[in-house]
Amino acid sequence: MTSTVPSSPLDRVLRACACAVALSFVSCVSSPTTELGPYPENDGTIAVGAVLPDLSFEGVDGEGVPATLALADFRRSPEDRELLLVVVNGGAWCGSCLYPRDHADTLLDGLAGRERVTRLDLVIGDRDNAPADQDVAREWHEAITLDGVAVGADPAHRLAPLLEGPHTALPLVAIVDAASLRVLDALSSPPPVELRNALARALATLEGRPAPSPERDVLVDGVFHEDEWALLQTITVPGAPPSDPSNAVADDPAAQALGRALFEDRGLSSSGEQSCASCHAREHALSDGRARARGAGEGTRRTPSIALAAHARWQFWDGRADTLWAQALGPLESPDEMASSRVEVARRVLETHGALHRAAFPARAQPDTAAWPARGMPGEPAYDALPETTRREITQIFVDAGKAIAAYERTFRVAPNALDRYLAGEHGALDVEERYGLEIFVRSGCMQCHWGPRLTDDAFHVVGAPGPIDDPGRLEGARLYQQSELRADGPWSDLPMPPRVMRGGEGSLSTREVLRGQLRTPALRGVADGAFFGHAGTLRTLGDIVMRYGEGPHPDDGTFAGTREPWLSRFGETSQWGLLPFLRVLHAPLVDE
Repeated sequence: MTSTVPSSPLDRVLRACACAVALSFVSCVSSPTTELGPYPENDGTIAVGAVLPDLSFEGVDGEGVPATLALADFRRSPEDRELLLVVVNGGAWCGSCLYPRDHADTLLDGLAGRERVTRLDLVIGDRDNAPADQDVAREWHEAITLDGVAVGADPAHRLAPLLEGPHTALPLVAIVDAASLRVLDALSSPPPVELRNALARALATLEGRPAPSPERDVLVDGVFHEDEWALLQTITVPGAPPSDPSNAVADDPAAQALGRALFEDRGLSSSGEQSCASCHAREHALSDGRARARGAGEGTRRTPSIALAAHARWQFWDGRADTLWAQALGPLESPDEMASSRVEVARRVLETHGALHRAAFPARAQPDTAAWPARGMPGEPAYDALPETTRREITQIFVDAGKAIAAYERTFRVAPNALDRYLAGEHGALDVEERYGLEIFVRSGCMQCHWGPRLTDDAFHVVGAPGPIDDPGRLEGARLYQQSELRADGPWSDLPMPPRVMRGGEGSLSTREVLRGQLRTPALRGVADGAFFGHAGTLRTLGDIVMRYGEGPHPDDGTFAGTREPWLSRFGETSQWGLLPFLRVLHAPLVDE
């Protein structure tokens, strides 16, 4: 399987020779040196049986060199009887897109005529689902396990019309006659055997011969294709969270002791009635059992469980924090949550938890709080009027509190559930209905976003979930993140990390608008322990979830009801109710300390 994008006849010959050296297991086919004539006629229709429009993409060529990739560059002479395989991937967030990327070098093993198949990959977004650009294309090119694959960025997902009907999960795979650029077939997340069989049929059609006998698949447990089982194997019960270099006391027992005391301290709130544990109670799986968060006021979003928050790439529904310690500080100063201020928090830490603070931060100077105002935080006159050295002292203690709470939250662990046992080889761990629900979960496109140990991609999506508010989501989260000093690359980080790339989150408002309404994918590990669902808590039961996701948005579901990413599948009542037994397996019981 080859994929080179020559810009001239000489380039074609040179690159074909280079490819033959790099890929000794397959002979690369160069384009003919004769002129192929004008681009085939098309009316702009994108459908199976139609000629692809004359599209181009910014990306990288087969050698990883930045280039504009035009479909016309992939045309071949009719005598060559070649196929162009276009693989449209969501990006690194897309679980079902990873197998064809990570096994590209072996995907077509055993296919007669594979040397006449050229592959072109297109990428829609980055790992956070922000719009792909040339850099994202380069990253995908570097990750793919086949030399010579050109990769283009296509954030508009222009080939989406190729897939019609309820099953539209990524990757979208188009099999194209390289001479006429006519689409012969389009597949949604095909298993490797299905893809090879489709290519074998297409090659036979080009050669005017009968299709060969289809290759038979070998299923794991009689159900799952090899790519599906590989993706399921990413679901492993989380243990210790990844390290956090920005927090020097992340795994320090003394900091954990301080963090636990602060987590349970109602005196950190302005009313003296709220603590972290008020909204993250063990009896509610470290959530609050309510539709929406309630503290000093009522919030607009549901309180997620924090049992596995230390594993998350971003924090909050909108991703406005990139560390657990920054997340822990947010509710303290939120007027709808604990309604406190950093002056009050710092004073409480020093005066009530002084011994624990000194044990966790022995080198920290202990400032005199006598000259501090009663309360204050950035933006309030009493705080802004303080000398800079005093403001830094206050913020340092405030940050210490967040890092200690994070250290405590990093001690949370969950036990394996029946799914973990099934995936470890105990196939009797799931009954017939639960296994059928898992099959639907895999085949209906759920694992585009719900995969990995916590069953989340940690990316941001617009799914058309019901909500009573015009929630700007990632649009506002990106703005708040960029303005914050409490970041892993900021002045309060113990080991400043490289700045995070915020594609689609910088520049003009028109650039950022693509993020409007995006919210972080919730983890499904522990979903069986929840009471309300959806970012706004408007879905009361697991049955409500599968119904709304299966049917798609309703007119009365809120501002974003009509917005739904095009690769999100719809599925009927049989699948909706078939999913429920599986979702009810997804417990995340806390491990007692």
